[in-house]
Amino acid sequence: MRHDDNRFPPTPLERQLNAVLALLIADREEHRSETAPRTETILARAGLDDADIASITGRDPSDVEAILDRDRPVSVLDRARARMTRSPA
Repeated sequence: MRHDDNRFPPTPLERQLNAVLALLIADREEHRSETAPRTETILARAGLDDADIASITGRDPSDVEAILDRDRPVSVLDRARARMTRSPA
């Protein structure tokens, strides 16, 4: 996939690859276990941006961004900060 600011219409090969990828995603989602990474996370790790992932999965780009934010691992420091800033119950 191209990752530049000037979007060009997809080439026939890109359309065909997107179709194959969409079929693989549909099959994966149907058989995915709860502990497996989400499809959006796998695609992001492969280098696709939110807009590309949204077009392949049929989701809204803001939904993809939320999924990726939710799946992003939280560092030990961030967990400690959250615990320290939590108000006492």
